[in-house]
This record gives sequence, structure tokens and C-alpha cells, in this order.
Amino acid sequence: MKNSLLFVLLFNLFIVGCNEAVTVDTFTFEKPDAAEVLRLDDRADIFQWEGNIFNTNIEWIDELELNEDQHLGEIKFNATKAEDFKNGAANHLPIGAKIYSVKERDDILIVKNDNVVKRYLVLSEG
Repeated sequence: MKNSLLFVLLFNLFIVGCNEAVTVDTFTFEKPDAAEVLRLDDRADIFQWEGNIFNTNIEWIDELELNEDQHLGEIKFNATKAEDFKNGAANHLPIGAKIYSVKERDDILIVKNDNVVKRYLVLSEG
């Protein structure tokens, strides 16, 4: 009887001793918002369209051959602070600037105002 009790006790200690607490780190990736972009670069030229932030002055984007496709809309608001951003808002583009999709890519938009043409890349999560 003593041997059986001792065996059970030692077995339980072995099981508990081998049980390692497992911790899991969870990371979530979300699309950047205007506040995050402007925190990293307070002079960033951005606008918000369909819940996404688009940024310009990206060298490799300017080197691509892109063709304007469909007119999507225009800039409706000027935003001076990150909390002022909503769909159709921009911090450097004037109200009325025209937004176009491009045939070659889904993540780039062309914005035209007067004789100025700018290319904007959607900022993705991660």
C-alpha cells in the first residue's frame, strides 16, 4: 500500500514538474491610420479613400509606367490634424482634386489637380 501511494505521489510530481507553462504572444496587424503616418512623418502628403490611407513621394512608384483608368471621386475635405481625417480628406491636396484608379495595379491611385499629377500608394497593414 505504501509503495502504491508513493508511486502515485511521485508520478503526480513528475507530471506537474514536466508541465511547462506556455505563453503565446499575439500580434495584430492593422492598416495604418493618419495619426500613425503623421507621427512617423509630420510632412507626409496623404489622403484617405475608402478607409485606406494613401501616401505619395515614393520613388519606385514614380518610376512605374501607369495608365489612368476610372475616375473614382475627388478630395472633399482638408485635414490639418490626424483626427480630422475621414474618407475624401487630404492634408496637402486641394478640395476638388480628381482621384483615378490605374489599369496596372489596385494599390496605386493617381490624383490630378490643374497640371499637377501625383501617384499615391495605399499603406497596408504590417
